[in-house]
Formats: sequence, structure tokens, C-alpha cells
Amino acid sequence: MFNNNTDTEVREKLTLLMLIHSIEKPLTNEEITAIVLDAGLIDFISMQHYLTELCELAMLEQISNEDKTYYLITENGRLSLDFFSARIPMHIQDKISTISQDFKAQLPVETQIKSHYTKEDEESYTVLLSISENHKTMMSLEINVMSDKHAQTICKNWSEKASHHFGDILSILTQN
Repeated sequence: MFNNNTDTEVREKLTLLMLIHSIEKPLTNEEITAIVLDAGLIDFISMQHYLTELCELAMLEQISNEDKTYYLITENGRLSLDFFSARIPMHIQDKISTISQDFKAQLPVETQIKSHYTKEDEESYTVLLSISENHKTMMSLEINVMSDKHAQTICKNWSEKASHHFGDILSILTQN
């Protein structure tokens, strides 16, 4: 994997893997370049070369979507990072942690609210409600009710006021 590389090359390749892994989102070449150069982690030419090599080694994967190419860390890349992460100095690991936290804080929050119901039998309906942020389920509820009217009302209220209800439910559940 890193057989004929100098210590600097290995450290910088691992730095790229750690950066891409810690941000937990596919990144474009432009995003990686901006982050790496702003932080002074790796020079531009070396970084481009390392991205190509890491893809050839199947540690990174390129995926295209809507005229953009994104880089993702692969399972092979994660395993290599886990095994060799001690070769990245702590000050660089700390810098990457700060960079990834700052990057994530700048991402827009994508909230998705879902509600629907199904008829189970003549006298029973199951209502499914959920709220997600950035594709992570924050809350999911399944409620059984006795009428179509109740199911519709619950779905309508959830769709209109999910964030308020989510806060209320969380507050009730976390009270001592």
C-alpha cells in the first residue's frame, strides 16, 4: 500500500484520507483543494498526485453526480487509516478535527418531515411519523389510531408543526 513512499508521502496520504473520512460527506476536488491549501496541510501538486494514487489503490472512490466528481473514502481506505493513523502527528489530527467541525457547521441543515398512514383492518390505522436532519433520523413514531379522521389529523398536524412537536416530545422525555 505505502511500500515505496517516503514518510512525508505516507503522512500526507493518510492526512487526505483522515480529512475526507472526518468530514463524512463526499467532497469535490475543489472543496478538498480549498480545505487543504487553506490549512497548509499539503501543497497543491502533491495533493493532486495523492488523490490519483489513493483512487488507484482503491482507498478513495470517485463518483460523478450532476456534472461534479466527488471523492469518498472506501472500506480499504478506512482500514488503512485505522491501521496507520498513528503516523499522523497529533497536531495535524487536531487540525483536521477542527477543520471538519468547522466545515460541518457551515453545511445547510436539510430537514425532511414525513407522515403517512395505512389501514390495518376495519377499525385500526397505523400512522408513521418521522423527522430527519441531513439524512439522519431524529425521531420516528408509529401510532395506532381507530379512525381515518384521526390518522389524517395526526399526519396534517405533524406535517405543519413537526419541529415544534419534536421539541415538545424531546423535552417531555428528557425531564427528570
